[in-house]
Amino acid sequence: MATTNQRNLAQPVSHAAMREQIVLPGGMSYLIRRDDYPNPIGVWNYHPEWEIHYIPEGQGFAYVGDYVGPFKSEHLILTGTNLPHNWISPGAPSLPGRDLVLQFDADALIGIRNVCPEFDVLHRLSSLAARGVEILGPEAAEIGAKVLLLHQTQGRGGLTLFLDILNEIEAAPRKRLLASEHFISFYNEQSDKRHRRIDQAIQILQSDPVKQMHEVADMVGLAPSAFSRAFRRLTGMNFSHYSRSVRVWRARTMLAETEMPITGVCFEAGFNNLSNFNRYFRMETGLTPRAYRMAARIRGRSIVAAA
Repeated sequence: MATTNQRNLAQPVSHAAMREQIVLPGGMSYLIRRDDYPNPIGVWNYHPEWEIHYIPEGQGFAYVGDYVGPFKSEHLILTGTNLPHNWISPGAPSLPGRDLVLQFDADALIGIRNVCPEFDVLHRLSSLAARGVEILGPEAAEIGAKVLLLHQTQGRGGLTLFLDILNEIEAAPRKRLLASEHFISFYNEQSDKRHRRIDQAIQILQSDPVKQMHEVADMVGLAPSAFSRAFRRLTGMNFSHYSRSVRVWRARTMLAETEMPITGVCFEAGFNNLSNFNRYFRMETGLTPRAYRMAARIRGRSIVAAA
């Protein structure tokens, strides 16, 4: 296993990565897309999902953790949970379809390997994915061709192909680890602290959604400005939007499960006036509170009738 000797050529490790929000398509174990370069989401970013990144044609610099090195056509890398990364082609005004991006919740798939042993390959790859690993030699193009084919199938019989890609990455004879062990140790320690504080903040909001940002920031031991940045990076939304979503979620539950008047639901959920409640509820659900309650009751009756 080769290790990199190219690092810290340009991008500072301390530069804050943005959290990419990934939503897997319904009924699928993975998301695959083809991105143009440049792309609004093509920034120094991280996410809990693993990513297989294939560039059929192009050149530039790859950034993975504290690794910086050149890439060229037929470039294939696997990155693991929350490992920051980016690919830049300096001076290229536009490269249509430069990036094939395959993303999946490896932790969830590893968790079912007892009943689906095919996914044990992810458990075996986890130590490599944690640091990021580049596939070298002709195998990179061979695996990349399957990534291209998976994109073309768009879910039709793709699971077998997805597993083939994972197994061939594991079997590839030439690989290069990218991020250093020091970076992973330091970054994970700092990341874990941020995650714990934001998780604590989310729990506070879920139990008391009327809390203001400065109150929650103080409760988790962060300055409001640092808390605001960390909250957005780790949740993908700002504090006020998340707080509003929690309040709407509470209101939806009360509308569906109680006979409380709508005005009572408004204040119990944490809104301070009925006008804001109606406006934000409709923004989040597409329905007025009254229409949502009626729909919930119709659904409840249909479930009872079908039982």
